[in-house]
Amino acid sequence: MPASEQDSPQTPAQALQGLKVVECATVIAAPLCGRLLADFGAEVIHVEHPEKGDDLRHFGFTIDGVNPWWKSYARNKKTVTLNISKPRGREILFRLLEDADIFVENFRPGRLEEWGISYEILAEINPRLIMVRVSGFGQYGPYSSQPGFGTLIEAMSGFAHLTGQPDGPPTLPQFALADSFAGCYATMAAMFAVYHRDVIGTGKGQMIDVSLWESLFSMLGPNVLVNQLTGQPPIRTGNRTTTSAPRNIYRTKDNRWVALAGSTPATAIRLFKAIGMPELADDPRFATNRDRLQNVEALDAIMDEWIGARTLDEVTVQLRENAVPVGPVFDVSDIIGNPHAQARAMVIDSPDGDGPPLKMEGVVPKMAGTPGAVHHAGREMGADNAEIFERRLGLSDEELAALKSDNII
Repeated sequence: MPASEQDSPQTPAQALQGLKVVECATVIAAPLCGRLLADFGAEVIHVEHPEKGDDLRHFGFTIDGVNPWWKSYARNKKTVTLNISKPRGREILFRLLEDADIFVENFRPGRLEEWGISYEILAEINPRLIMVRVSGFGQYGPYSSQPGFGTLIEAMSGFAHLTGQPDGPPTLPQFALADSFAGCYATMAAMFAVYHRDVIGTGKGQMIDVSLWESLFSMLGPNVLVNQLTGQPPIRTGNRTTTSAPRNIYRTKDNRWVALAGSTPATAIRLFKAIGMPELADDPRFATNRDRLQNVEALDAIMDEWIGARTLDEVTVQLRENAVPVGPVFDVSDIIGNPHAQARAMVIDSPDGDGPPLKMEGVVPKMAGTPGAVHHAGREMGADNAEIFERRLGLSDEELAALKSDNII
């Protein structure tokens, strides 16, 4: 949906309107869960320490007061400051949770319990509450107390072992891969629990334990079964794959890169025809996918020569005309200017208070009846203290002043 339409009176109701979420979480994994819920209409109250704030505010870089990570992951959320490690802060948190649907947290396992905040206590206060706990290694097990940064998880999950050239080192991703999968799993689990509570009709919440390690490990394919059947873990193959060929990244005449996937029998036949070599379909080296995998070096040499003699546009036009899956290697500037990305609102303009709109990723997935929307980018610390503490909880000016003096808010 174009940004200009997101706040119009004609905008349909959002899927999660009326759902209340309290989020005591920092950086990316758990806050991504809250952001996804907020994108579809849930009221998400993001709780920050009144002195330190969310570490994400200081992530990467800040230009002209804008931190891209904070502005994106905290969009659509209300922000309050509250020190929940103090008894008075804990009491206020309990009041916020009395009528909440979901509580999202990502403290080190056991930390909340040290402060007198356990699921058992919260369930007594609000039996309908769903508590989503996100951590590196889960709430129990030998590693549960260890730091769970995404970098460690990407190494330990098997991802880095699989990524990179065969003769090169294991390679880490340049984005928050482990955090992102955990955030998506946390969101799904939260909605599973809402369905169980409200649609099945139990009326009861539950505790959800999401670990970054398990989340990324589960997304890497059937590696456990591969290991069982072959006796060996999967290995690095660069841009190739052990399951189909051709599959690689190739350089074009104009020094661009293009990805090609011609793995199915019908696709391979169309590919060979498109490059003017239909006889390759009968070549015993390339007749089947198994043959192509066994002779991938020779096949890639043919594709390198053909693609290397043509520009990116020539390659993509000719292969697409023959229904061969092909895609240019884009950077983000290519995506911003791409007509299909524009038609799908993959990049939107988000309102940011009195400042100029900020470009960020659009809302996914697309829901026809209850689409998501971005109403504002991440706000300043305590931007919603007055609304939440004074108008909603009814705290007096004197109480608020005392809380601020004691560094509770």
